[in-house]
Amino acid sequence: MDANAAVGGRAGLGRSKIEAALGMTGVDGLSERERIALEYADRVSATPVDVPDEFFAKLQQVFSEREIVELTAQIAHENYNAKSNRPLRVAPNNFCDITLPQPMAPSRRW
Repeated sequence: MDANAAVGGRAGLGRSKIEAALGMTGVDGLSERERIALEYADRVSATPVDVPDEFFAKLQQVFSEREIVELTAQIAHENYNAKSNRPLRVAPNNFCDITLPQPMAPSRRW
């Protein structure tokens, strides 16, 4: 997230939007498309995945089929990164000037 937040900031993404995406603040300053995209990312990232038909219909009202495919691919890619970087203890590179929340330590279930 460090690199993504930094790149987003350099591309003009405001601090409040980065913080909303990170769950550090509310989503009041986001557009409807941004709020739905974040909710979709949360739903796709959940275990098990939770994208009910009624939510998918809402997604289709604001995104084209191509955009939904691209969103899904990007979310899956970021989940892949998280699933490999965190266990391998890949630390942030401090590219972002926003203090990012630290990932929660995994709970031990064994």
